[in-house]
Amino acid sequence: MVWMKVDRKDLISVACDLCGSNQEELLFTKEGFRYVRCRHCKMVYVNPRLKEHHRYQKITGTGTMGDSHLSLKYQKKIRKEIQSLNNYRKENRILDIGAGRGWFLKEAAMTGWETWALEINAQAIEHLARINLNRIITEPAEDFKAPADSFDVVRIWDVIEHLESPRKAATNIFRVLRPGGLLLLSTTNFHSLSRIINGPEWIYLNGADHINLFTPETIQNLLESVGFFKIRISTKGFKPERRLYFPHRKLPPPLPILYPFRNLIHELIQFTKYGHAMTAKAIKPDKIAIDP
Repeated sequence: MVWMKVDRKDLISVACDLCGSNQEELLFTKEGFRYVRCRHCKMVYVNPRLKEHHRYQKITGTGTMGDSHLSLKYQKKIRKEIQSLNNYRKENRILDIGAGRGWFLKEAAMTGWETWALEINAQAIEHLARINLNRIITEPAEDFKAPADSFDVVRIWDVIEHLESPRKAATNIFRVLRPGGLLLLSTTNFHSLSRIINGPEWIYLNGADHINLFTPETIQNLLESVGFFKIRISTKGFKPERRLYFPHRKLPPPLPILYPFRNLIHELIQFTKYGHAMTAKAIKPDKIAIDP
């Protein structure tokens, strides 16, 4: 992982990607990065952000973060997810955006799926090639080229928060999904209990990396705005860790009294919209309504 110190000359101001408004309110500042909320649509984002954000995503190690091997527990979880996709199997083609180490696609290929990866991180691209995942798109999610209506499933897991334009990416995903195709999306939940307790020091608030922070409301609005329907959003998990990044270091918990109850909170929070991990499933309509 490469962390950089923020310098004003390295930053660029942006409008809200969700609605285009420049009307914002400052929520807080963390390590030189301003976290703002759009006054119009309530989207939370980093503004200003790094001018070369996209280049840093290509060269830093985020694409291969996590375990270097696939655990049995995680393998079972992936296989269960892949099995649940059989009802969408028509073109027999699946795209994983931000494929990382390629665990999901490798398991999907073993069940006969034609697998495609979209990845811009240099380390991740090398790793995908080493495990023989050779259909790799190395363009950004916002404007990659692929035939329209060509994928049964598009999966974008813990990626959308890194993108300069989630709206453009969602529009592009909608284009390449076949009618009736499925979008699977995961991101952190800015409205989570973990973030509320930890405030600016929450572990997932790194302004050099996560530049768009979604809530159930704003992810719903994003997907609806580009044409998706049958949107199902769920949250789970309680992760109250705090961290700073310049330099990289963990901080003590703000409310140690909660730690003995972590497992209980973790179990109960899945029935609310306050879990730290948010997932969304959405469908591209079979027929696109056209105004007369």
